[in-house]
Amino acid sequence: MQRILPSKSQVLGFLAALIFLNVVGAAVQTQFNIGHLLALGIEVPFSMRISTTLQDIVYLQPLFGMIFGTGFLVAMIVGSYIAAWVKILPDLVFALAGFAAMSVTLFSLKAAFMITPIGAAREWDGFLSLCIVGALAGYAFSITLARLNRPA
Repeated sequence: MQRILPSKSQVLGFLAALIFLNVVGAAVQTQFNIGHLLALGIEVPFSMRISTTLQDIVYLQPLFGMIFGTGFLVAMIVGSYIAAWVKILPDLVFALAGFAAMSVTLFSLKAAFMITPIGAAREWDGFLSLCIVGALAGYAFSITLARLNRPA
């Protein structure tokens, strides 16, 4: 009989990857927004960059986690099936799944709202940066899962 519920290592791996996705994604989003302010000629001291980044990580994380966490969950489930089917390079499979989760979520937000609500994704470099964060989170899921499943 096939297992339906996720294992403890899958849940822990997903939570670790989701935390990574939220923290790094919020930080990337903030830095791109600050970069746009700098391009307008507004001076932003380094201390304000740090405090704004930390504040965004704390306050943006619940919304960011809900929006991108849903797509990331679906991508990791699909990635698990693909990795089991392919049986080679699971790190690459999960990284590509994370990249796809971010890109599909960002495109879906644009299609649903007719604007890009995530400021960093309004230009190609921010969009690509957020997708790379998704890929790194998928990779984090894969290596966490492998380490937790490794015999002691």
